[in-house]
Amino acid sequence: MVGHLSYLLLVISMLMRSLTALRILVIASAMAAIAYDTIWLKDPVGVFSESLLVTVNILQIFREWMIERRVRFSPEETAFFDSHLASLSRKDARHLLNMGLWVDGEAGTVLTTENRPVTHLVYLLSGQVDILCSGVKVGTCREGNFVGEMSVLDKALASATAVVAEPSRYWMIRSDRLQKLQQDDPAIANAFQSGLARDLSRK
Repeated sequence: MVGHLSYLLLVISMLMRSLTALRILVIASAMAAIAYDTIWLKDPVGVFSESLLVTVNILQIFREWMIERRVRFSPEETAFFDSHLASLSRKDARHLLNMGLWVDGEAGTVLTTENRPVTHLVYLLSGQVDILCSGVKVGTCREGNFVGEMSVLDKALASATAVVAEPSRYWMIRSDRLQKLQQDDPAIANAFQSGLARDLSRK
């Protein structure tokens, strides 16, 4: 049973989306294998190999922990992270944030144009953005909302025009960069898109 437990934990580890969770289960699997090799098989070679596996994974977890500790966010990035990026590691969130830029938008700035491609996805930290269809105001985006997320998710033309209504602070990222992120690192892209979908459902 102990031997089977070792392999079962190893199989379960392969189902984990989180690398840290995977490593923890690999360590647990190796610890069960060490007990099996020590008590029942009397196999010093197996004990050595499994001990090496435990050591390597502990060192990797410690390395990732140190990297996470070194990641720093500004107050506005912290607000963004807490509300929409919490499912990402701090390192992955830092990578995503670095792909965009923070902008102080003036009233009248057009963010999306109806029936035109959406060039940027926008996260509104403060201020207000009016949503217009055929020149008629149909809605408003405020602090904490995304602008253009529906078109980015569906890769469709903008369904409305979005205009900054008052001086606003927002983070924006080019749509082609998000598409490239989907190809290069789908785990980060999918976690971010889940946050977009949640914001869209709240709207």
